[in-house]
Amino acid sequence: MYKTQHKGVRMKQSKLAAERRIQVCACLVIAFILLAVHFVIPDFYGTLLTLTMAGNVQGLTDYILSFGYGAMAMSILMILLTNMTGLPSLPFLIVNGLIFGLVPGIVVSWIGEVLGNITGFIVMRTVFRDFAGRLIAKNKRFNRIDSYSSFRNVLIARSLPYTPNVLLTALMASSSVSFADHALATFIGKLPAVAIEVLFGHDLVYIRENADRLLAVLILCLAGYGIYRWKKKCR
Repeated sequence: MYKTQHKGVRMKQSKLAAERRIQVCACLVIAFILLAVHFVIPDFYGTLLTLTMAGNVQGLTDYILSFGYGAMAMSILMILLTNMTGLPSLPFLIVNGLIFGLVPGIVVSWIGEVLGNITGFIVMRTVFRDFAGRLIAKNKRFNRIDSYSSFRNVLIARSLPYTPNVLLTALMASSSVSFADHALATFIGKLPAVAIEVLFGHDLVYIRENADRLLAVLILCLAGYGIYRWKKKCR
């Protein structure tokens, strides 16, 4: 009996150690990429911060287009960084819809959001894992949050448009949800959220040409939310 328990503990410790090594390696790779960007494009981070905080859509448009054929890759990188740091990513989603068109803009924005959320999750769980575990164990409110840490709930949270990505990522990284469940739920859930955000941003800029579509999508979103709340209340 004792040997069986001891073996189970060792296997669990070995699994945790392997997961920690993977996370640390991922953080080192991320740090290397960020430093490489700084050396290749010295003004990148300063420009990103200034334009994003100002919500300067035209400035972001001009800056992204200045990279020519690399514009899509740079837009993905910018969205990734905003999702990791808590800077607003919405201006980039609007810009992508304007520069690349609706469908390509949605795809580019979706890739950036997924990569940013997953990267942020890895960093937060690696750096703050022990602290978060102690906090959850001591705090009843965090315990209640942790009880909702499932693939389904992460999927619903990521599917909601205009939600604060970095806050959601921090809560999920502090919970017991697995990396695989979070990654898959983010991959699926961010697509409808990003599609709505890009579509709304694009159609608001060109509201004269797209007023009917904007109104129709808004009605569908409100109807969907109403049905969800009604079903939840009936349970």
